[in-house]
Amino acid sequence: MVVTGTTAIGLLDIAELTSGDVVLVTSAAGGIGRLVVQLSRRLGATVIGAAGGPAKTAAVRELGANVAVDYNLPDWAGTVRYALGGRSVTVVLDGVEGNKGRAAFGLLAEGGRYITVGAASREEFRPEEAQLKERGVRFTDALALLLEGQDAPVDEARALAEAAVGNLVPAFHAFSLSQAATAHAALQTRATTGKIVLVPGA
Repeated sequence: MVVTGTTAIGLLDIAELTSGDVVLVTSAAGGIGRLVVQLSRRLGATVIGAAGGPAKTAAVRELGANVAVDYNLPDWAGTVRYALGGRSVTVVLDGVEGNKGRAAFGLLAEGGRYITVGAASREEFRPEEAQLKERGVRFTDALALLLEGQDAPVDEARALAEAAVGNLVPAFHAFSLSQAATAHAALQTRATTGKIVLVPGA
């Protein structure tokens, strides 16, 4: 929670998320993503959680997302449009980038906010300046802002307080330190939800 929870709270502050927003969260079953889904629902926003595979989309649905979509499927963006029934995405919180980030950006309404917090796909996506101006979209590389850490102590306290009363529930997979190679393989193949913890002496 100290890192992941702090990051999730900082992201929503950067996005200036409100109850009137429709937010698309990529990597929604990941460590940061699942906390962002929970926080966004508590704020009253409409939440679309995008994740890879049936197990992860089921987990996102259980977290309270209004729509859970498998972004490994070819026309996942079309599924989002259909599910929204004419409403538009106003905020994208993207931790994947690459082609999935590009598709998420395409769903964003004019005047929306696109916030990125890393590239799990290992392929960077940056909207062209002309696209941003034409559609009036605000682009923010949140990772750069969060690394500055100006609000980190306050956000850390908020994250721990929310977790203490059960409003934020993190997910993790524990591996013994001797299983570090297995843990790395699980990360590389994106086989887990939430964070990975290595336990010394286990």
